Amino acid sequence: MGKSFRENVRTELEFFGLSVKELSQKTEIPYQTLQNYLNARATMPPADYASMPPADYACRIARVLNTTVEELVGEIPNQKNIEKVKQNTRIITMLEKIKSEDKKAFLQLLASLSEK
Repeated sequence: MGKSFRENVRTELEFFGLSVKELSQKTEIPYQTLQNYLNARATMPPADYASMPPADYACRIARVLNTTVEELVGEIPNQKNIEKVKQNTRIITMLEKIKSEDKKAFLQLLASLSEK
């Protein structure tokens, strides 16, 4: 068993550069509800389950964070190259934020680097 739900969600938020408010908007889960899950303090492992959202909320959160519910609750998925997929997703997310004129220059640079 890995880290707790709240720790894993916070790690994913940081990885994607998302705030709790943005997660709230994308999942349509009230901000305060997300805050409650992410700020819950467990005194022993079973108490951590009290900070778990219902299944439908966990699925929405996982979908937005491009992961699985199993990973968020601390189970280790049997998927190879998960870090590679996360890195690629992060690159795409950052590319989407670049201005159009800068994208063209970046793609030219990337093309020249990949030819080497």
